[in-house]
Amino acid sequence: MASAIPEASGMKLFRPLLTLCFATALFALAATHSATAQTEPPIPAGEIRVHYFRPDGVYTGWTVYAFGDTTEPNNFAGGPVPVTGTDSFGAYFDVGVTTGAADVGLILHIGNTKDPGPDEHVDPATQGNEFWELSGSDIMLNHRPTIGQDGPIPANHARIHYYRPDGNYANWSLYPFGTTTDPSGTFCSTEDYYAGYDSYGPYFDVGVSTGQLGFIIHNCTTGVKDPGPNQYLQIPQEPEGWVISGDVDVFPQQPAPAQLLLGPFNQLQSYWIDATTIAVQPQYAQSGYTWTLNASPTAGLQITATGLTGGTRIALTPFSGTLTQQELTRFPQLAGYALFKLPVQIDPATVRQALKSQLEVAATAADGTLKYTTGVQTFGALDALLAYAGPLGVVIPHGITPDSILQGAESPTYPIQIKVWAPTAQSLSLLLFREPTDTVPAKTIAMQEQNGVWSAGVPIEWRSRYYQLQARVYVAAQQAILTNTTTDPYSVDLSLNGTMSRITDLASETTKPALWDFSPSPRLDNILDTSIYELHVRDFSVADSTVPASHRGTYDAFADQGSDGMRHLHALALSGLKAVHILPSFHFASVNEDKSTWTTTGNLAQYPPDSEQQQQAVTAVQSTDAYNWGYDPVHYMTPEGAYAINPDNRVLEYRAMVQGLHLAGLRVIQDVVFNHTSASGQDPSANLDELVPNYYHRLDANGVLETGSCCADIASEHQMTEKLMIDTLLLNAKQYKIDGFRFDEMGMHFVYNMVDIRNALDALTVERDGIDGSKIYVYGEGFQIAEAANNAIGPNASQINLYGTGIGSFNDRMRDSVRGGNAFGTAEQVQGFATGLLTDSSSYTNQNTAASDQRTTLLQGADLIRLSLAGALRDYTFQNYLGQTTTGAQLNYGGQPAGYTATPLEDVNYCSVHDNQDLFDAVQLKSAEGDTIGQRARRQVLAMSLIALGEGIPFFHGGDDLLRSKDMDNNSYDSGDWFNKIDWSGKGNNWGTGLPIASQNQSEWPVMQPLLANPALEATPTSLAATTQAFQEFLRIRYSSGLFRMATFNEVQQNLSFLNTGQSQTPGLIVMKLDDHGHAYGDAHHIVVFFNAANTSLTYTDSSLQGMALHLHPVQQASSDATVQQSTFNSKEGSATIPALTTVVFVSEKE
Repeated sequence: MASAIPEASGMKLFRPLLTLCFATALFALAATHSATAQTEPPIPAGEIRVHYFRPDGVYTGWTVYAFGDTTEPNNFAGGPVPVTGTDSFGAYFDVGVTTGAADVGLILHIGNTKDPGPDEHVDPATQGNEFWELSGSDIMLNHRPTIGQDGPIPANHARIHYYRPDGNYANWSLYPFGTTTDPSGTFCSTEDYYAGYDSYGPYFDVGVSTGQLGFIIHNCTTGVKDPGPNQYLQIPQEPEGWVISGDVDVFPQQPAPAQLLLGPFNQLQSYWIDATTIAVQPQYAQSGYTWTLNASPTAGLQITATGLTGGTRIALTPFSGTLTQQELTRFPQLAGYALFKLPVQIDPATVRQALKSQLEVAATAADGTLKYTTGVQTFGALDALLAYAGPLGVVIPHGITPDSILQGAESPTYPIQIKVWAPTAQSLSLLLFREPTDTVPAKTIAMQEQNGVWSAGVPIEWRSRYYQLQARVYVAAQQAILTNTTTDPYSVDLSLNGTMSRITDLASETTKPALWDFSPSPRLDNILDTSIYELHVRDFSVADSTVPASHRGTYDAFADQGSDGMRHLHALALSGLKAVHILPSFHFASVNEDKSTWTTTGNLAQYPPDSEQQQQAVTAVQSTDAYNWGYDPVHYMTPEGAYAINPDNRVLEYRAMVQGLHLAGLRVIQDVVFNHTSASGQDPSANLDELVPNYYHRLDANGVLETGSCCADIASEHQMTEKLMIDTLLLNAKQYKIDGFRFDEMGMHFVYNMVDIRNALDALTVERDGIDGSKIYVYGEGFQIAEAANNAIGPNASQINLYGTGIGSFNDRMRDSVRGGNAFGTAEQVQGFATGLLTDSSSYTNQNTAASDQRTTLLQGADLIRLSLAGALRDYTFQNYLGQTTTGAQLNYGGQPAGYTATPLEDVNYCSVHDNQDLFDAVQLKSAEGDTIGQRARRQVLAMSLIALGEGIPFFHGGDDLLRSKDMDNNSYDSGDWFNKIDWSGKGNNWGTGLPIASQNQSEWPVMQPLLANPALEATPTSLAATTQAFQEFLRIRYSSGLFRMATFNEVQQNLSFLNTGQSQTPGLIVMKLDDHGHAYGDAHHIVVFFNAANTSLTYTDSSLQGMALHLHPVQQASSDATVQQSTFNSKEGSATIPALTTVVFVSEKE
């Protein structure tokens, strides 16, 4: 419902002068235009005139791009129509049109920024030759609108007025829902735009019927909602509403001027950026104001007729300098902010008290009137003054030594210490519970604070018992001092569902499987020997009948060495595979750990292979089943309890999983999700925010939570957030013997985070820590993501920025070129190198792409694959498909350099992962209709061979080597066991188990249904066996020669080259040549690999191969694949014959 703030009794509300009031600004702007604009000339014949109004009055650089019935050049970048002139309305553009023009398309833009975004169309034949456009409106009018006053509200519409104190209305729109008659249902697509401007600001006219109208005002360019929560009007009782930026209320009448201050007052638009500096958005920093930092430990600050009242004031002095270079590197978005300094002699106790208080930065005029006030983001001051480097969480001494005292055993009686970093808390209590079901603590201990760290000693008999933390702390979102009861972010163990932290001694024998202390990680001679196989804990064993029923879907299944799944992993390890990557296994929110609450679909095998019924059954239990990928973290340092047979033993059982994989010869990699948490604010799961509100999560310039990752984004730019990340990794490396870490959405972090992490891991030694940290591999998704993209808020950990760090990033160049299309935004049927583009085009491809364009796309993709086979090296030089010598940096991939690595270690080659369709399903969707299941299986092997034999780190999706299917599910994160299970038996692959989940896939069902219904596309036991045998052979080939695992750019540039390049190359054939140049890489001095993606046998001849004593690799000589043994090489002619859809490796032991 709408609400209003009444005038205080006997109190006259005053008019703030933020800059100029909006009405004054509009009318002044109109007057300026009237005074400076020339007399408007007549509209030239053959042209239309487009008038344009911007509230900021800035038209420099704005242009019109015309299309359709126009005589203007058809070139968005090079042919726009510039401003023709100005008049009392604004600027205008004269646009040439054709005779009888009836459909002229128009885009107002400056560079790539469009106003408002959607294309607009006019019909000069019926509407005339003069049109008017308001900035932010999607309606091109054929009459001049009124500026500065309301027009009548159209019938069956509600009007929503919008005020921003910064006056910046660009790119804001309104998404309606509920009782609206406007198009709705697609965020940032079905939008309402400005209908006009009045003295308050722009307004939206929204079509309505009777009932509750919901709306969201937001910026689709930045992804920001203003103020955040949904807002509502009740129709017809409330036909008009006024919104103040940053205020959750909808006012039923135009707010009084004093109320306009509530927007910034409720927001956090200023930054306490270091120990002494406050930064304020420059548009508010008017000269002549007196600035103060206002602090109230009781949250008593409020706006009254006399200004900002309550609390104490700390004088601020304008500072003409700049932020330090380090601050500008970490927070480039603050460049240009107005800076203010705290008093030089301020008492440190006053500063510490202020950081525990409600804070507002306020500006007052000489006459004492309040001009501006806003809340404060304090992370910079907390980092500068109260960052802490010591241990946190439960600290249990093991022996009386100086080291144990330094590590936290501070009491003379050596009790357990619990330490919590909560520098903004006014008090913190430790609540102790004997049982996790207790509702009243058995004991409450007042914790003591020193420099932001609260600690309490606990007698040793509380070991294995439970605790919570109770913090009294200021919460800006509620503008109140609240008492929050929560868990410890540094919990190493938990009660069921994480409702309580547990005092667990990770050194206790009760937390270790037998011989844990004597079970090292498998040896890794060189970190470049790493190869990775991705698995989900439940997927691995939930359908494996050879695993004891109670172990299925749990950690313990990895300890059942005789199961089908573990025997398969043993076979892969014997072939050379080095590591298993486990999807998120920390405590996450999306699965209830109480197994008694779980519901299942039961066996759905009775339904047809193309039925909708299976996904209906899965959808019905999604909220109560045992399945999720787990990318919604709650506690980073504790294993997820849903994967434990007994969640009370989660630590022991997790270690059993690691030990089982180590015994199989496989190292273990954790998937870590430090880019977001499952909850924030006052949510019961938001332990970080409940202890230190607004510190651990990233806020925008108004203090609004950033959610670009999907959820509550983590602010890894803050020092103690990075400490949490590093402490978590070190704990898992030392306590769980984890051998690598995969960073989800790594591009949301920063280069300095990743370098600090790498350095912390490298410091681990066998002598001191029992592990060699330099062998722990770190990699992740180095993509440009959300608010962190393109260094907008700092040097993000993107592929290009990570050059030279030794940190790996997933190579999407390889993925897209092998499969076809890309992971987002292209049709799932788009073909690529391994799926038949040009060489075996599908009807979809032929209908949508000319043969010449297919050839160009294939050759461009082949170049990207060649570069990826060379480790995606930035400076690697080779001949491209045009016959030009190019470097990796010069090769184009979607507008960015294709090459980005300094060494192959930084390149993670892959073509299949848990996201999107797995490889088998992609091949099914993309292959030509006439391809048999045997041909499709060979395509899959070809794709995996490109990954297995490239420089860099090969990454495989678990089960791809068994033609694993998820029935083409494009996003199976919540698709249950039914669609995600892996069949290790070799009898089936989960294909034909029904149409995938509608919420993620329904638009593609018409393509998928006939594939699922076709029995000829079912994988046979023969094709399954052949695929995994071929995969294992390529692993053995990879590890037969160091030429496939070279460490440096110089080695790769010298020893790896490509044949069959340039304009005359045979499409669909990549030829990679490896020569050791006298160095010791193995028995073979020369290796030539042929990747034939064509559906026919090819003979390739090259003079550089003449006289070489090449023969089939010994592994392939003994291959069970009869086709590969048909390969031949003629040394005299330098020619090789390669069967269709086959990768062949020839070697020579002669110099």
